[in-house]
Amino acid sequence: LYRSEIENLIKKEDWKKLEDSFYTHIRIGTGGIRGNIGAGPNRINLRTIGEAAQGLCQFIEDFGPEAKKKGVVVSREVRKHSEEFATLTCEVLAANGIKSFLFDGIRSTPELSFAVRYLKAIAGVQLTASHNPRTDNGFKFFWTDGGQVVPPLDLKFMDLVINVKEIKRMEFEDAKAKGLVEIIGKEVDEAYFKKLHELSLVKTRSAKIAFSPLHSAGSTNALPILKAEGFDVTVLPEQAEPDENFPGAYRDYINPEFEQVLEPTTKFGEKIGADLALCTDPDGCRFGAAFRVRKNSNELQYITANEIASAMLYFILSLMKEQGKVKKDLLYIKIFASTTLATDIAKSFGISFVDDLLVGYKWIGQVVEHMENSKNFIFSFEDTCGYCRGDFIHDKDGAIGAVTAAEMISWLKDQNKLITEYLDEIYQRYGYYRNVLYQVEAYGKEGFEDIVKFYKGLRANPPKEIAGLKVYRIIDRLDENLRKPENYIAGATGDEITFILSEDERIRLLTRPSGTQPQFKYYLQAFGKVDGNLGKVKKEVDDLAEKIESSMYEIQDKILGKKMRGLKIRSRWL
Repeated sequence: LYRSEIENLIKKEDWKKLEDSFYTHIRIGTGGIRGNIGAGPNRINLRTIGEAAQGLCQFIEDFGPEAKKKGVVVSREVRKHSEEFATLTCEVLAANGIKSFLFDGIRSTPELSFAVRYLKAIAGVQLTASHNPRTDNGFKFFWTDGGQVVPPLDLKFMDLVINVKEIKRMEFEDAKAKGLVEIIGKEVDEAYFKKLHELSLVKTRSAKIAFSPLHSAGSTNALPILKAEGFDVTVLPEQAEPDENFPGAYRDYINPEFEQVLEPTTKFGEKIGADLALCTDPDGCRFGAAFRVRKNSNELQYITANEIASAMLYFILSLMKEQGKVKKDLLYIKIFASTTLATDIAKSFGISFVDDLLVGYKWIGQVVEHMENSKNFIFSFEDTCGYCRGDFIHDKDGAIGAVTAAEMISWLKDQNKLITEYLDEIYQRYGYYRNVLYQVEAYGKEGFEDIVKFYKGLRANPPKEIAGLKVYRIIDRLDENLRKPENYIAGATGDEITFILSEDERIRLLTRPSGTQPQFKYYLQAFGKVDGNLGKVKKEVDDLAEKIESSMYEIQDKILGKKMRGLKIRSRWL
């Protein structure tokens, strides 16, 4: 398989792709590896997955014989070679004397996170590339608390994988016969769904839902819980069945935070008169959504996670206040890059919050894990369509998010209210925020060099103003020693730079290279106080966001000496 691929690249004289496949080892992140499937050390294949599995075995070995006895839960989604990679992972674990609990079919990443804790396993592995393009696959590693590892354990795992010299394997059937592979399914599913059911907030189920699992694991978590909860759910037929080729992709994108990926579900929702259209990502940990935004019209419009999350938090806290359950010990959590609006809401209800975390749900999971009473955790989110409630999963969950959104829309529908009207009420009270995400792709070796050049340049000569706005301060979360040009590694923990553009710090621009994909991102936030005319404030703030965008790209072009533009993620209903 791999030899023919290499020969084909040579025949086509595709030297850039060939170089990218072999010039370096695939990046090992804190949660494992992910990237393009193919030949070479910079690709996902049997060798690189085997190295990750062997590295995990050595990681577990260091925690002693009791850790090995607990076993590892192994799961997969539908991507190409996922079943083969899952089998390989079990074979490597078995050869190292570690039992695996292998799911009997595709499952979502959040159920894997749940299963690790439910089965009291030492770790879990999901064969997935999450929301990466359909060309990718990966190996995602969870520790005994059901969350991904954080410093210093993450660095230890990375070092072990890099230094793997031999990959041990035991034939799968031999491993099963020796009791080193146990097939799991129904029991874990039922326990997981029982926990999901306990999160219900309201009894109403009036929302009509169009749903797509995008050919993958959303059919095993979000869809069955929506149906079990009694919602009127209709599945987009052409994306209902598992399909490793993902024919519903936009280009190669299968990430529903892009409205183009969500569009088939949106159009289907309009056709059937749905109140919202939901689409989960391949491993079922995220969902994108479009909502009815006009009465007496079937039109559905895409709304970003920042707005959805703000509405959800306001909905949750409003219900709790009516029930007399709001108290200071309640905790909401978000990453710093996400909207400040949610924190304004939390403050007004007098609850506790953590809102300054680095990008990545592992940081949120760590906060919940170390709470004195995790029952006080009520909500978390990140701007890339990830949401969680409940303390039984230390990751984001598309099923939890989908049910919360469906209950909120049902509750609003019963009051003859749209989500846009609800958000306008929130803006009138807290001020208007415009949050926009930009994703700039950087391909191959040259792209990686561009990323390094950009962030070195930005640190060496940071702008004093952006779009005519003074840079009041710069927040650089990267370790000072790693900021030095000779030590810089793009995507290292803390590689986030934020330019504060207003005294109240509500206007800002954060940028970071992705730790899991060949790209870098901008997180733009503009803000305006509302004193009467919300429509006027919206226009002024949206215009300001456009000016910041233009200025941001001018700075980028100057550093790189060329023009690169990215996908833009924003709400369309404004």
